[in-house]
Amino acid sequence: MVQPSFSHPRKAKVDSEGTSPTAALDAFLDTQHQSYFEELYRSEAVCLCILRLLPPVCRHIILHILWSHNPLRTIELKAFLQIDQTERNESLNEIVRPMLDRKILGGAHYQKNKTGWPLNDAFKRGLRNALTGLHVQLVRRTVRTHPSDLSPSVDDLIHHGETTWESILKYMVSSGLAGGLAAVRPRQQVLQLLHASGLMADPSDMSGRNPNYDRLTITSKGFQFLLEDRQTQLWQILMFYLNLREANEGRSAEILSLFFSLGCMQLGQGYSASQSFPRTQSTLEDLEQYGFIHRRPRNADGRKSDHFFPTHLATGLCSGDEGGGIGTAGTTGAGGSAGSTVLAKEAGEEKRFLILETNYKIYAYTSNELEIAILNLFVDIRIRYPNLVVGKLDRQNVKAAMEKGISAHQIISYLSSHAHSQMYNSPPPLLHPTIVDQLHLWDKERNRLKAEETVMFEFFSKELFDDTEAEARRYDGVQVALPEQKLLFVTPSIKDGIRDFVVGQQRQLRGA
Repeated sequence: MVQPSFSHPRKAKVDSEGTSPTAALDAFLDTQHQSYFEELYRSEAVCLCILRLLPPVCRHIILHILWSHNPLRTIELKAFLQIDQTERNESLNEIVRPMLDRKILGGAHYQKNKTGWPLNDAFKRGLRNALTGLHVQLVRRTVRTHPSDLSPSVDDLIHHGETTWESILKYMVSSGLAGGLAAVRPRQQVLQLLHASGLMADPSDMSGRNPNYDRLTITSKGFQFLLEDRQTQLWQILMFYLNLREANEGRSAEILSLFFSLGCMQLGQGYSASQSFPRTQSTLEDLEQYGFIHRRPRNADGRKSDHFFPTHLATGLCSGDEGGGIGTAGTTGAGGSAGSTVLAKEAGEEKRFLILETNYKIYAYTSNELEIAILNLFVDIRIRYPNLVVGKLDRQNVKAAMEKGISAHQIISYLSSHAHSQMYNSPPPLLHPTIVDQLHLWDKERNRLKAEETVMFEFFSKELFDDTEAEARRYDGVQVALPEQKLLFVTPSIKDGIRDFVVGQQRQLRGA
């Protein structure tokens, strides 16, 4: 095997404006202690998913030392990464930082003037089992269905996941539009999560404690959520759910382990809920309402079967695929690999439907009501055909979207991620700089004025004004000073101190 080049391991995409799809997960894990990770790493699925979510250089380092019994030493790491041995170790600390944050590597040990990082024993054991096939738990839990069973196909599972998830998004965007988009009301548990996460709110309930779930409308945070890519949306909603459950029950490691386990399952395979997740049955039922799993009725009485089938939304959680995991490693298996590859290509083409011209005209080759409704947030739609929508980016509609909380970067990111394949035939950049700059200029128009709290002092003596200004600048609290008018504006935090200073100065002047 040819060893990859790590000549410049630190030259990552630092200039990229986009954020990681798992940013919500990363923010949650960054606040957890060692004991939390020790509980997580009891599951082989967690170890495998955490490895997949690390930067490529970290993945290669872990696989390089996985079978070693010695700590990772700086000399070995520099040689592996092709870094000069005379270079300072600060560069290595930057490289191993993601592994230290996930408690995969322990704290640095200094022995005989050599620095080393030990590999977490629980993570090492779980990842070894996962890579060597010793984690037979998920395989044993697979439900062996007979040809006579009406098990859903891969197509059915993808359709179920897409329909269920898009129905939630349609309900959110329809609450912010005057009309024209029919949406089905989600279940009560989904509405409670949308309200608790701040994506939707009841305008009549200012306190947010007694909302009427029939009057929920989308918030500024919800509009931003709509323009995120699919993978980011899924992880955000899962972390909203995890934080809500943690606030109520206090323990979230088992629920997070369930998320990772779903990410290691195979699309098109059935699993036993009672055997796979005996202690988190309620979480599995909640995830069904978002389209992560599919469960069919068992009898005529409508009771759910113990068997469940993960959809592409679940199997793609740890794949890094923004499309939701169609055609990823999770789809390999019985009858899933060949068809899912075609589905992945078709799904990717469906998500790339926008052509943007330099005259700000937009052509959207789609009939998806959700995509059209999202476009309607910042595009002036002028013509609509059965499979084509024609509109234009203009100042009025873009600024109206920005007033709802949508930023210029989010609009640019949405247009780029949904650009038609035909746009890639033109020389880079994908979006013309004129359009990108104009969107940023429209965004900056909203921020020309900035409101700040202030305290004004008016003086009749120029001497007292100068002394007070010098005192306020000593505390770095001067906002605006107008010597001619003898007006001084300071931050509220130093108001009491400046007032006492002025009183003291006035007493000295009177005594003199």
